[in-house]
Amino acid sequence: MKRALAALAFALFAAAPAAAQEQPTTDVANDLPAGVAEEQITVSSTYGGSFITVFGVNPDRRGRGDIVVVLRGPNERATVMRKRRVLGLWVNGDPVRFSEAPAFFAVLSTRPLNQIASPQSIWRYKLDPAASAQLASAVPAGGDPSAYRAALVRLRREQGLYQWYTRAPREGERGGLTAYQGGLFRAVVRLPANAPIDQYHADTYLFRDGRLISAQRIPITISRIGFERTIHDLATNVSWLYGIVTVMLALLAGWGAALVFRRS
Repeated sequence: MKRALAALAFALFAAAPAAAQEQPTTDVANDLPAGVAEEQITVSSTYGGSFITVFGVNPDRRGRGDIVVVLRGPNERATVMRKRRVLGLWVNGDPVRFSEAPAFFAVLSTRPLNQIASPQSIWRYKLDPAASAQLASAVPAGGDPSAYRAALVRLRREQGLYQWYTRAPREGERGGLTAYQGGLFRAVVRLPANAPIDQYHADTYLFRDGRLISAQRIPITISRIGFERTIHDLATNVSWLYGIVTVMLALLAGWGAALVFRRS
């Protein structure tokens, strides 16, 4: 393991200038060498989720500072509604819409975020998914926008789409950030099967004394393969044909069932 990590560190340092990607911030250095073990993940009909591994090395030779890794999924629209009692029944009402919110969001850090960065920095660099949730409608009178953002985060956390790791994984666990001697680190994120199939980004940050020192962004692509991709492309690019085929298959299935189970 140590030899593999050492070889990885050398490769990261050697490739750092050529591997610089679009940065999540523009006012910090991008000398945080990092890479992912799975830049391309394929999804078939038997897909049940996967793990994404981010490797990197702290450029500070003395290993000072804290590492934060954020895996971000694509932004999508979302709606949050508040339950209220009407005639003795609980119903959903007062919908609040978000024009965009991360469909997947995982944060891995060597310590809890509030011990690494200030609330202002956490919000500025969007280390909390609530900071990326953009309201598209007004909240009800007397409502608090932060409460709706918190509700969105809570719901997606229950679905496994928002995750937090603030310690190294214990023996037998898979998922978390592990820091090794010499500044090497490895972050493993569990990507559930219900996560969207799209473009992702792994952002790595180095904080020291509450200040962001350097950052790096790595793109990750998740795509379909096989027959599932054919069906998806047909439904997306030629929707009218997909609709006709679906109706014809439904009619054929109904005719076949009637033929098999018809009374003699």
